[in-house]
Amino acid sequence: MQDVGYRLFLLSRAHNLKGFEAANVGENLIVLTEGDENSVNRFIQIVKSEKPPLAEVSEVIVEGYDGEVMGVREYREQLSLEQLVKIATVGVEMRDDIKEMKSDIKEMKADIKEMKGDIKEMKGDIKTMLKKQDETLVEIRATRNELREEIRATRSELREEIRATRDEIRALREDLKQYMDRRFEKLEKEIALIKQKIGLT
Repeated sequence: MQDVGYRLFLLSRAHNLKGFEAANVGENLIVLTEGDENSVNRFIQIVKSEKPPLAEVSEVIVEGYDGEVMGVREYREQLSLEQLVKIATVGVEMRDDIKEMKSDIKEMKADIKEMKGDIKEMKGDIKTMLKKQDETLVEIRATRNELREEIRATRSELREEIRATRDEIRALREDLKQYMDRRFEKLEKEIALIKQKIGLT
């Protein structure tokens, strides 16, 4: 029942009521109303026959209530504040997610830098081996041939690793973009809905 816009939906149908309150209690939604008998009965019929697309309603129970009920306008302001708090919370969560993704990208860059260092080190080792002059010509040629094969294999492996790392970074960027697009779209819809409900549009 929660986070499907049910309270906003009911509030939008409560214009003829004098008082209105709605609160989520566990899996239930408790609604208090105040107004003339016709307005209250009309509202009860709406509750029984209509609901938001994502809401699941198994039962509607109507009972009397003798306590005070908040005015419709006052409740509208309170609900608007609650929605703004939710929006702010989502914004903070998004910021934390982005920070975490930036940290992952930074780690990947460090890994690539380390791989470049390894390549450089391998090149240095090859040069050192080639500079050895104590070995016979046959040993030098044999060593050179072996090293060439190792270098080719290493370069091929490194190319594959670098290519895979680049693909991962691209995928992360795309995931981040899609994630941000979804979050911003959701925020824009919620803000537009809130504005609509509080009469700003």
